[in-house]
Amino acid sequence: MRVLTDKERDQVETLAPYLTQEQIAAHLSMSVDTLARIFERDPDVLMMYRRGKAKAIFEIAENLVQKAIGGDFQSQRFYLMTQAGWSETVKNEHTSPDGSMSPKSNGPVAIYALPDNGRDKPEPDPAPDPRAKAKPKAKVKPRAKAKPRVKSRAKTKAK
Repeated sequence: MRVLTDKERDQVETLAPYLTQEQIAAHLSMSVDTLARIFERDPDVLMMYRRGKAKAIFEIAENLVQKAIGGDFQSQRFYLMTQAGWSETVKNEHTSPDGSMSPKSNGPVAIYALPDNGRDKPEPDPAPDPRAKAKPKAKVKPRAKAKPRVKSRAKTKAK
């Protein structure tokens, strides 16, 4: 059975603001389960751990409140959300004030029936145009290249 020395007990309180229980157990060379059993057996060690956490929380909260009082908007917002229950969640109520799902009316309600104009029906596929029959295209013969003209020799000699 592992028992903490006085120095180790002080370390639990000193390290509590900075380390998790798993990290404290590793620092003290023991498993998390062993540290948990020590907390169960020795309530003073558990109290030291909680006191170490509480001191750090107090110092940080004190700084937060001072910043909020000084006008820091983010500090004010955070403080009010965590301490005053403020929320940025939008709530959509799906019931009327009397608890029913129907709205209250102060007299007769008129219901108008609109004619069905077919807006919600899908449009049918357009019918193919019967005039648009595919005509076979005539094949175009490629033009033959023109032969270069050769000047007749008779004309050339005359000049």
